[in-house]
Amino acid sequence: MPHRKLREASVLIIDDDSGSREALAELLVDEGYGVATAEDGADGLAYLRTGHRPQVILLDLMMPGIDGWDFRAEQKRDEVLARIPVIAISAAGKLIDADYSLRKPVKIDALLTLLRDVVGSTV
Repeated sequence: MPHRKLREASVLIIDDDSGSREALAELLVDEGYGVATAEDGADGLAYLRTGHRPQVILLDLMMPGIDGWDFRAEQKRDEVLARIPVIAISAAGKLIDADYSLRKPVKIDALLTLLRDVVGSTV
């Protein structure tokens, strides 16, 4: 499949599992979303601190290094980054203080409905 030229990301996916991250990215691109990906919380913060402002962050919780909980704490300390809504996605029993959450395995229809509500119907 040829790669599409993407505009600025409307969704940032932060997940250490490359298979999950890339499958989710491909699905969202097919749905018309601009997508950026990060391998972990540190990578996600670095992306955001270079001035990128996605409309929503999909955040895995269980990651080495800066995990989802630490990422969220850092994000909330920054007045600008704190405004970006977060959808926590995890199989972990306890979800973080996120704006929204979904449990793994993620039901694609539920994710797309939530993204439409958060990002809006025009992508």
